[in-house]
Amino acid sequence: MNLSGLFYFLTGLILSSTLFLLLSRFSKRKSQITQLARATGRYTRGDLAEKILLEADDEFKVLADAINQMASSLRDKISEAEGERAKVSAILNNMAEGVIACDRAKRILIMNPSAESIFGIRSKSVLGKSLLEATRNPAIDQMIDSAINQKTIITDELELHYPVRRMLRLNAVGISPAEDSHSVVAILVVYDVTEVRKLESMRSDFVANVSHELKTPLTSIKGFIETLSAGAIEDSERAKSFLQMMEEDSERLTRLIGDLLELSKIESKKISLKPETLDLRKEVDQVLVGFKTALEEKQISIENKINSSVSADRDRLKQILINLTENAIKFNKPQGRISFTSTTAGDQVRLEISDTGIGIPKDMIPRVFERFFRIDQARSRDSGGTGLGLAIVKHLVEAHGGQIGCESQPGKGSTFFLTLPSE
Repeated sequence: MNLSGLFYFLTGLILSSTLFLLLSRFSKRKSQITQLARATGRYTRGDLAEKILLEADDEFKVLADAINQMASSLRDKISEAEGERAKVSAILNNMAEGVIACDRAKRILIMNPSAESIFGIRSKSVLGKSLLEATRNPAIDQMIDSAINQKTIITDELELHYPVRRMLRLNAVGISPAEDSHSVVAILVVYDVTEVRKLESMRSDFVANVSHELKTPLTSIKGFIETLSAGAIEDSERAKSFLQMMEEDSERLTRLIGDLLELSKIESKKISLKPETLDLRKEVDQVLVGFKTALEEKQISIENKINSSVSADRDRLKQILINLTENAIKFNKPQGRISFTSTTAGDQVRLEISDTGIGIPKDMIPRVFERFFRIDQARSRDSGGTGLGLAIVKHLVEAHGGQIGCESQPGKGSTFFLTLPSE
């Protein structure tokens, strides 16, 4: 090979080697660019788990490391945000109070389960809708409107009639609006105070009833004393009659105070039960012995079909049976009937006491176990009742872990049923 040929050969070798190196470099760069493009696509879709791995130590490696660092930082921030969101969600979902968050247009952004229950709606069906459309209550809408405009807290109470009748206490909070039209601008916190108001009403009624029940015999006793002091004591027959009526009033006061103390003790859980296995049929028979005279006077027949044993405190069971039997006799018709039956289901015995008496109006049945509630006020007082007997029975049955109820038809009689633990 001559020098010219060697020159051309070497030149061609160098050029081909250079071209090969350039093509290799381009191909490698193209692969790096492809990896970066694929990684950014994954990150755009929210997949930040996979790192970009480049072998070459060049500007693409620096870029890949920067992107990996950014992805790691984003993962930490997203994890932190999701953790905070989970905390807020757990708090809202387990709050007894209803919470509704709205934007500046009063569209619902958040509604927790308690709010769903109170208003009888599902959050999925009302998110994005107006508060007025969701609650159908102009008063609530006006509260939120005022809270937003005044940027303050507004508190009020209102009665909700749908889906069920409730008494609600509302706190509407206005928040300074952000630039984002979908940010939270108002929060409504709803407290269901129905039971609280009911208890307050019951307490008020209880005080009024106690005052009335005490005042009646005390006024009577005071009147007799004044009459005797004015000279009636000289008339032995009249004096004897007055003293007898005073004795009856004092006995009524004693019974009333005794029942009040008993009820207070039971309600405060200060009674201790001593359960034992008892033949329910025998316990009923023993109670009926004490009512023999009353049963004969009204010619009431008895059917005792009980064939069960229960686990109960003997003295408290006797108290339950006496109260229910006394009522069945007191409000029965002459020549009527009282039947005692029982059934066993699982670990519970259901006892039923049915009579053929005057019955109870349907609208009064839910109230028969209330303190001082009487269907026939005059008749109950004349028979010496304090109006606390069924309230005591209810609490005693519940203290045994049972339940009590009543079914009745006016003019056809009543059935009181209760459950007690079986042996």
